[in-house]
Amino acid sequence: MKHSFMLALFIAFGFAFAGFAIGDEGKDESGKGHRPKQEYRQGGRDDSYFQRHGYDRLDIPKGHYPPPGECRVWFPDRPAGQQPPPGNCDQLRRRVPAGAWIIQHPEDDLNHVHVVVYDEHRPGNISVVGEFEIGSGNFVRVVFDQ
Repeated sequence: MKHSFMLALFIAFGFAFAGFAIGDEGKDESGKGHRPKQEYRQGGRDDSYFQRHGYDRLDIPKGHYPPPGECRVWFPDRPAGQQPPPGNCDQLRRRVPAGAWIIQHPEDDLNHVHVVVYDEHRPGNISVVGEFEIGSGNFVRVVFDQ
């Protein structure tokens, strides 16, 4: 009897403590948010331009993304209605102001856009390129980071 009570107690404690070790793998470390995908990490770190500046999610209304195969110069500090219109990617890339973004919608991927961030201090230099989902605005991964 004493052994079965000890065994039951041991098993109960085992289950109780196992719950602390098993977390919701979709939650971030704070337990508050969800990571979109494992690709969120680059090189085992979560310190890309997008995370450092709070862009885990784009707040761009779906109708303001450029059509597939086109681009749009985007100023992250302006509302969607005050952004320049979409156009030809080659033409827009030639005249991107420092600190602005190019939102590029690949023709072969209807669900994602690439956000090309231009250096604030060196016009024409790309700092980082990230991929985001159009429907949710969620950050997917870093494509290029200088």
